[in-house]
Amino acid sequence: MALATGFAASGSLVAAPSLSLGDAAVCHAPDAPQQMVAAPQSSGEGAVPPGATRVNADSLNGQSQTRVHAKGDVVVERGTQTLNADWIDYDQQSQQLKAGDAFTLADGNSRVSGSNLAYNLGSQEGEAEAARFEAENDNRRLQGVGEKIQMAGKNRYRLSQAKFNTCNPGDDSWYIEAASIDADYDKNIGVARNAKFVFGGVPLMYTPWIDFPLNGDRKSGLMTPTVKIGSDGFELGVPYYFNLAPNYDATVKPHFISRRGLQLGGQFRYLQPKYQGSVNGEWLPDDRASEHHNRYKLDWQHRHQFSTKLSGGIDFHQVSDNDYYRDLMGSSTSSNVNLNRQLWLDHQTEAWGGRLSSYFTLQKYQTLASSSGYKDPPYAMLPRLSSNWSRHFNDTYSANVLAQATYFSHRDKQEGARVVLNPSFMADFHNDWGFVRPKVGVHATYYDLRAFEGERARHVSRILPTFSVDSGMVFERPWRWRDEGLIQTLEPRLFYTYIPKRSQNDLPLFDASENSFTYEQLFRENRFSGQDRINAANFITAALQTRLYDDKTGAERLSAGVGQRYYFNKDTVLLDGSIAKTERDRSDILVFARGNINDQWRVEANWHYNENLKTSENFDAGWRYSPEPGKAVSMRYKFGRYEEIYDGNYGKIRQIDAAVQWPIRRNYYIVARQNYDLTHSRSLQQLLGIEYQSPCRCWSASVVGQRYITGINESKNAVFFQLQLRNLTSVGNNPFEQLRTAIPGYSSIYEVKH
Repeated sequence: MALATGFAASGSLVAAPSLSLGDAAVCHAPDAPQQMVAAPQSSGEGAVPPGATRVNADSLNGQSQTRVHAKGDVVVERGTQTLNADWIDYDQQSQQLKAGDAFTLADGNSRVSGSNLAYNLGSQEGEAEAARFEAENDNRRLQGVGEKIQMAGKNRYRLSQAKFNTCNPGDDSWYIEAASIDADYDKNIGVARNAKFVFGGVPLMYTPWIDFPLNGDRKSGLMTPTVKIGSDGFELGVPYYFNLAPNYDATVKPHFISRRGLQLGGQFRYLQPKYQGSVNGEWLPDDRASEHHNRYKLDWQHRHQFSTKLSGGIDFHQVSDNDYYRDLMGSSTSSNVNLNRQLWLDHQTEAWGGRLSSYFTLQKYQTLASSSGYKDPPYAMLPRLSSNWSRHFNDTYSANVLAQATYFSHRDKQEGARVVLNPSFMADFHNDWGFVRPKVGVHATYYDLRAFEGERARHVSRILPTFSVDSGMVFERPWRWRDEGLIQTLEPRLFYTYIPKRSQNDLPLFDASENSFTYEQLFRENRFSGQDRINAANFITAALQTRLYDDKTGAERLSAGVGQRYYFNKDTVLLDGSIAKTERDRSDILVFARGNINDQWRVEANWHYNENLKTSENFDAGWRYSPEPGKAVSMRYKFGRYEEIYDGNYGKIRQIDAAVQWPIRRNYYIVARQNYDLTHSRSLQQLLGIEYQSPCRCWSASVVGQRYITGINESKNAVFFQLQLRNLTSVGNNPFEQLRTAIPGYSSIYEVKH
């Protein structure tokens, strides 16, 4: 054991701190936190040898340097420990010391200060009076004061008659006051006994015992209750979390709904090197507000990596009745109409000089009826096997072969098997200013159909060649706007497609549907999705697009384009498979524009003009202004001449959608949205709320009210309230998802710097 002595200028260390978390005149900014307990100053003499203790002071006395008394700016260093004090009495043999009249002791990320200290430097055990404690771990702070603090070894502390919070120094806007607080950083557990939660100086809640993780890791125990008020009355959820293992956990959540009854929910998650997944469930045994009484919801998602080439998974969803999502999930059935139930395998490998991707699936849906009883369930695939082989022979030529076999099952429609073979070959001739990409292919389809509605089982096939040429040029010029350097392009493009006509009304409709007519659809060979319908084609698409790029970063700032098809043959295949003649020799006109005018403004517009009727088919335009996080204003208008409104009903729609997040004064933010149907003079969704963040960002509160349409003449209301305590917990029901989806450019107020 070694003892070193040194001398420094005389003077008092610090005054003993009072037992308050808010001694500082103002709290410190969270992006530049400072310590409530000042870090002790070292001697500046470098590292202390292992097992040695160094003592520096203005004056030092002792008997043979065994028992030492030092006073005046005392600095004691041993290992990672540093102690500053006005005076100390130190026994080198037992490593026991006493310190006063004020001291600061630091060991790694934790610091303690107080008036008097009895401490063992070897075992790191001791006791202090009128103490203040602070620790930092993984960017999480814990600070506290107590009449007494006991140190029970490295990283273990107990505070008596104490207060603590996770705020920045000087911020006591909230705290937990307890008879005792234990902090064990090795076990990552904090425990408070006979504790009460004090907010703004007012006690709000008492508990005889509470525990919490010290670094944000998972820990078994009661989680923060969730509270909601809305159309279903008062709702309270009290989840309990089970940290079963590093790779397993579970949550059980009793959920009381005053209008409906008691619901039990739960989740189980698992993670292994080769597989992972989760199981979620809800059960409401007796719903007092519905004709459905035994109501449940089950979701299971699993992914398995069998080898480097083979993976698979399960995606299963089930609810007890058609109204479950409308009644209990706060959403319209139109967005949850088909619940997936699927088992799949995916295999990737190299074959014949190219890439071979194979996919196998069994897939069936639970289809939910709308509030009016309408539903149209899709076919089940029992099973589907699909393989796609692709190969690039050089920079110019490539080949692709799709092979697919599917058995389609349906309770009320034609059932049967379908086999598809679709080889294609493409060349890509290009340089810096243009490209030409010819492509040829063959689409062969074979059906084995079962007997249906008095018609006998039958076999039918279809073989169609396809040919297309995509070509374009790119011209560039420098351009300046408001002293900003830009590059503008002019990009003419021609796309030609030929597919011979073939009546297909003898073929079933297993998975085909007609795609929306968009600008991107202008450059596709087939206007149908799926494999059951292939349009007749002898047309050319002419389009012109322009873009603006930043000449320094290359980032795209704005793009706009216009396009139209010209038909050389007026034969067309309809969705029912029949061939019809059209009087038109050209398609509707499509126009789009979108981009960022600058870092603050974004605009977007799409226009579909029906040349035959000389009117707009649909139009939407919008803008968003977001100068910085926490400030976002957006507006969008949408018009549709003939679009689906609800449950297969079509008609004209005119909607306006306005949203805002904006500070109304320092730390206060208003959030609002109004989505209004001008045609039917009704609001589709309304949202209004206010968010507050404390000046030191140690807590925030949100109150948000929402009203939304769930069906024809049906709507629901909800009020969300949340109090969030930084790095500790939150109380209420977090409205973040509602705000993020409702307000374009929305930022969590924790992302906002004041």
